[in-house]
Amino acid sequence: MGGTVRWLDVNTTQWFYRNVLEAERIFLDSKKEEKLYSGKLYNKFVTGKTRSVHNFTTTEGQTRFNISGYKPDSREIVIVYIDGVPTKPSKLETDFVYIGHPIAGGKEVSVYLSGVLDMHQGDETSENCHIYPKTIGCQVLYPNKKLDMADKYEFDLRYGLNEMAVCMGQKLRRVNVDVQVGESIHSALMRTIGYKHNCFTIINGVLYVSFHLNQFPILVNYNYKSGAVIKNRQREKVVPSSTCAIYNDRFFPNITIPRFEFFSLLQRMRKNFYNRYTDRGYQPKVIDKTERYIKDREKFVGKWYEEDVVNILDEKFNDGCYVFPLYEDNTFQPDVCVTRAEAIVYLHRFTEWALEQFR
Repeated sequence: MGGTVRWLDVNTTQWFYRNVLEAERIFLDSKKEEKLYSGKLYNKFVTGKTRSVHNFTTTEGQTRFNISGYKPDSREIVIVYIDGVPTKPSKLETDFVYIGHPIAGGKEVSVYLSGVLDMHQGDETSENCHIYPKTIGCQVLYPNKKLDMADKYEFDLRYGLNEMAVCMGQKLRRVNVDVQVGESIHSALMRTIGYKHNCFTIINGVLYVSFHLNQFPILVNYNYKSGAVIKNRQREKVVPSSTCAIYNDRFFPNITIPRFEFFSLLQRMRKNFYNRYTDRGYQPKVIDKTERYIKDREKFVGKWYEEDVVNILDEKFNDGCYVFPLYEDNTFQPDVCVTRAEAIVYLHRFTEWALEQFR
């Protein structure tokens, strides 16, 4: 089966593998576009160990691939894609990546080097104890490549079925991007594609793809005008690239999270339950009309998670008691990391509330 790996740091040998994949199938909307959770964004790497993809066409019996300057690092993920099928390398050494068997000539191979992420290392003795990947403040740009027939490119709904892009043996989903007056192409792409995987579009003869496909080879079919005739360009091979991509293809299973993030995830589950098991669906309260007193609410006023937190903290059992306790001084403390004990208590109370509310 072709296609890039969905979660680079989740594999079949890990105890949480099945749960992660099953939870990923939970959607919050009827169109099945907004998932219960998503990967964390990252694009900052330690010096000398950035993310990269190296593409080859094999010679008969080839077993190793030369990547000048490469040095093995236990923190880095290396995947060898052979005609789109992901394979673990058999050996890594300076300047070379090996596979365990000879390959026939003419195979398309991509060696993916994940790079080594620059991580914020939290201090467990402070409030800001969580660990998270860093991002750099560059102008984010979708991976793109001008097509050979860009000047004659033609798109018409009558020919839409002839426009196709395939990466690593997987057909990509075409997204129609309508660039509005005064809107930049990047803003239009962010509005329509965002951080979705395996998407592509062509605008003015330029191919744009999802961030995680940066530097991977793409085979493109598209239409162009030759005189008065519309022709279809078949399997043009291009390698889209970006000077500032941002990625969300890691689950980060071992990092700690702050209370605001944990409660935001619980709130997404709560929304899903209301949308699935009630006729009205989820109806959020206006944040300035929530009733619960939270002593340190000023800490998260205006933050992206404010509505999620104040809404779920307002939830009650049928006896009128709040589902989730605050600290003894009535503070929420959004930046404090969730302990294992707290996580178990919160999940247990959430389960009790859900069974009471929806059974």
